[in-house]
Amino acid sequence: MVGPGTAGRGPAQEAVEAALERAAAVAHLNAFITLDAEGAGAEAARHDRRGDGARRWCLAVKDNIHVAGLPNTAGTPGLSGFVPATDAPVVAALRAAGAIVLGKTNMHELALGVTSGNPTFGAVGNGADPALFAGGSSGGTAAAVASGIVDAGLGTDTGGSVGIPAALNGIYGLRPSAGRYPSAGVTPLSVARDTPGPMARTLVRVAALDAFVTGRTGTAVPPDRTLRLGLPRHVFTEDLEAPVLAAWEAAVDRLGRARTVLVPVDTGHLVEYDARAGMHLVLGEFAAALDRYLDRHRVGRSTAEVVDAAADPAVAELLRTAALPAGPAYAGPAALRGAVAERRAMQAAYAELFAVSGVDAILSPTVPVCARPLHRHEESLRLNGREVPTFPTLIRNTSPSATAGLPSVTVPLPVDGSPPVGLQLVGPRGGDRELLAVAARVDALLRRGDGGGRGGGVPVSSRR
Repeated sequence: MVGPGTAGRGPAQEAVEAALERAAAVAHLNAFITLDAEGAGAEAARHDRRGDGARRWCLAVKDNIHVAGLPNTAGTPGLSGFVPATDAPVVAALRAAGAIVLGKTNMHELALGVTSGNPTFGAVGNGADPALFAGGSSGGTAAAVASGIVDAGLGTDTGGSVGIPAALNGIYGLRPSAGRYPSAGVTPLSVARDTPGPMARTLVRVAALDAFVTGRTGTAVPPDRTLRLGLPRHVFTEDLEAPVLAAWEAAVDRLGRARTVLVPVDTGHLVEYDARAGMHLVLGEFAAALDRYLDRHRVGRSTAEVVDAAADPAVAELLRTAALPAGPAYAGPAALRGAVAERRAMQAAYAELFAVSGVDAILSPTVPVCARPLHRHEESLRLNGREVPTFPTLIRNTSPSATAGLPSVTVPLPVDGSPPVGLQLVGPRGGDRELLAVAARVDALLRRGDGGGRGGGVPVSSRR
């Protein structure tokens, strides 16, 4: 049975063909490393013949998450010949829920960067403005979603790699609580910090994707319940670029006049914990995690060989000197044990903050700056009259909660003539569905102030 369509095409085939046409129209974005036109078309035709094509939708998958039969490069030459035989569990779950994988998306090499300026596969252009970088490391997925190629996408997040590109492209993104999504079939950076995460152009769809992966659903926050939202006193809301500051202040003003209570919270100690734990976890866990991954999947290359083949000089230098046991700056097992201890203390500090303040979520801008022009800002950028390093600047607000394993949601803020700006909401660990419901209320208040808008007034649940 073939559903209604043009020239004998069913609805799934029409959806795939429309996505491929859109991908061709915005090919200059370099959003994809592998665009699987033949495979996606054949899968769509199978579903149309079975009569379930109408429930199918197009998905983009970051090129460090396994899709059966497609290369999994992780954006690096050393893995360009690796083709997994099976889907990662997170991909399998979304296929079961109706996804057709359109292809594998471009990314910052080995997921270790924030611009997606990939020297092997090309820099990823921003879905809102192709002259700007897309952010990273999941920049290709964000660009594919923001530009309308696909309905939704999967990225991975270690220190902000879902939230940063979601914010810079003007879409929604979820970094789940640590361990909530299966991590099998994902090229690793840090066991403690890595997680897949969904992105989409509506919060309702992000919430549905989360439900498809986890099997958990929830409902919207009751309209008569007053939200308590934490406003950081330190770091997260300081030293913001002018358009980000304007969007942030307008959002706080709107929320302050709505049914919310804004609660000042101390966050400086959380940033200090992150400085002591965050990168030490990544650098301390990388080699052993990638060794296990390469062996498990019989890739046929060692971690040292993958690092030696890296095309991005900054990525190669950092990993070679500080993440490989033979590197001159490798800190060793003692430093990793110290970072793990700091992370536990950081998790306790976050739990205490939520318990004492009673806030539903902690708010901040997702990124303190807007996206910058392609190719020119891989190492540094201008912020409020001075030159600052790109990587720590872009992860400043996303890294602490990621290190602690807390869930965070990025929603686009209304802006006036500037590139996109994102609002980050961080919730208690394990409270992902509640956080999504709070984000839906906040999003509605910011857009209409009356309970409507994208993501508002609709239960945050799956539609199987």
